[in-house]
Amino acid sequence: MNHLRLIASFLLALALCACASSPSASQKADDGHTAQSDPVETDTRKPETESASLSPLHADGPQLMDDRNQPVVLQGYSTFGINYKPEYVNENTFRFLKEEMGSQVIRLAMYTADNNGYCTGGDQEQLEGLIDKGVQAAVATGQYVIIDWHILSDGNPAQYQDQARAFFQKVSRKYAGNPAVIYEICNEPNGSDVTWRVVKSYAEAVIPDIRANDKNALILVGTPQWNQAETEAGKDLLKDAGNMMYTVHFYAATHKDQQRQDLSTAYDQKLPMFVSEFGITEASGNGALDEQSGQTWIDLLDQDKISRVAWATSDKDEASSIFKPGTDPDSPSLSDLTEWGQWLRKVYTGKDTSDAKDSQDTSGSGQKTADEKSGDSGLEATLKQSNTWNSDGMTFTQFDLTLTNHSDQPVTDWSETLNFTKDITIDQSWNGDMSASGSSVTVKPGQYHSTIQAGETVTDIGFIAKSDGVVKER
Repeated sequence: MNHLRLIASFLLALALCACASSPSASQKADDGHTAQSDPVETDTRKPETESASLSPLHADGPQLMDDRNQPVVLQGYSTFGINYKPEYVNENTFRFLKEEMGSQVIRLAMYTADNNGYCTGGDQEQLEGLIDKGVQAAVATGQYVIIDWHILSDGNPAQYQDQARAFFQKVSRKYAGNPAVIYEICNEPNGSDVTWRVVKSYAEAVIPDIRANDKNALILVGTPQWNQAETEAGKDLLKDAGNMMYTVHFYAATHKDQQRQDLSTAYDQKLPMFVSEFGITEASGNGALDEQSGQTWIDLLDQDKISRVAWATSDKDEASSIFKPGTDPDSPSLSDLTEWGQWLRKVYTGKDTSDAKDSQDTSGSGQKTADEKSGDSGLEATLKQSNTWNSDGMTFTQFDLTLTNHSDQPVTDWSETLNFTKDITIDQSWNGDMSASGSSVTVKPGQYHSTIQAGETVTDIGFIAKSDGVVKER
């Protein structure tokens, strides 16, 4: 294997007061797979915001490396959507994460289509200002920062490709040469028609816009199925993309042995991977914490030296928030940590927050909960309306379904019918087979939960309903 290395002169860099330039990443060939990092070129432009203490990062085979070609494993925290929770984009919060929570990287999640997203009526100037505030705050606290184009309800990244190109042209020009800044160009591509070929085509359009301004920056690229199709990317790699990695997301209560095996397979393919979002709840972001599965994931990431970013820096009343509702973002403390926040602190720092043990109280949740009812299959079904937003003249409503088997026998081949006040279509769904007809939705088992055991409660099934107005359960 040939290794190409460009070593920047440290003394010259000091004399010029410029950031150290990235070394070139080694190129490896293994079983026909070529590493994604091309030789890194020197960029002498001085960025508007820079950190002299952070090493430029590059991918070498499956590993993230620093400028001395030593493996780097970043751990950190993602904001909730900055469209929703702008108050948590501040230096005090980021400093708390750094000093108390073991954080080394902050991910700035900017929704593109949800809740006045960047592409759906949001104030673009204000959102760009929040991104810049976040970059400044992360650098001030000695952390890397990921600028995340947070695709979710707009599952196909090509839908707003032109806007993405313009955005990344702008921010990469602004932060060119800044070793702290990482670009994540598509959060979670999803949808039955969103294949790796679709995502790859999008990436091939966006990445050159970043490279025109910054040849060295680390770029993160998502894969279909909410970033769980890394093995598909491994069969058809991006070419000439330079310094980049593929992202993997997991929620440990839902994603277990099969997803861990997929990650291991991709690692064996020498695929450079970065876990830019994870939790130990169900995939919905709610439900009980599965600490055992979560620890198994962390052990695997440690074994393969894969970086990880936890969801979410927020006080939203849900299990995947690290702060309790009402936490002051200007003065967070250990006593504000939820059970999830405490677990993360222990995993990241080894410190047990015993004096802050106080499970999150969800009794005051602002979510609307439907009355419990007997389901079609004898299961107890509870539907929660957890979020609503408008886009392109339509109303989108997220519903989370909980099913409980109170009997002493397993329930298999179950079916639930849910009735609503308006005709709807299913925009997205997870962990169940959904079909809509008029104002009714039928839910059947998908890949998961074909059998619900006696006494078992399932909380990770959900869908997003699309309608021409406000829709409620009937």
